[in-house]
Amino acid sequence: MTSAAFALTLTTTDTTDPTGDTVAVTGEIDITNAAELITSIDGVAGRRPLIVDLSGLRYLDSAGLAALFQMLDRRAIVAVVDPNSPVRAAANLTGLPCHDSIDAAIASQQPS
Repeated sequence: MTSAAFALTLTTTDTTDPTGDTVAVTGEIDITNAAELITSIDGVAGRRPLIVDLSGLRYLDSAGLAALFQMLDRRAIVAVVDPNSPVRAAANLTGLPCHDSIDAAIASQQPS
């Protein structure tokens, strides 16, 4: 049995505004690496909440969802899941608060 693997890719979309930083998560998140996901995202420097794009995930189990909810509860992240992502159905089913795009997530962080 092999364990699931994921990768984080930090992208700065606007160098003058730290809310433009996003982390794309690709691969698979399950019970074998959900705690590592939290540690990895917590280790990314910058302002919080951090925009985390989950659209590139191929698999996300209940442990991964629990890790995301934990980070959302402490306002560490804002989640993005593209409507065409394979994990969007799980996000919708569990009520994971997420945006359809990075632009929408960035806009949600701007002061009113």
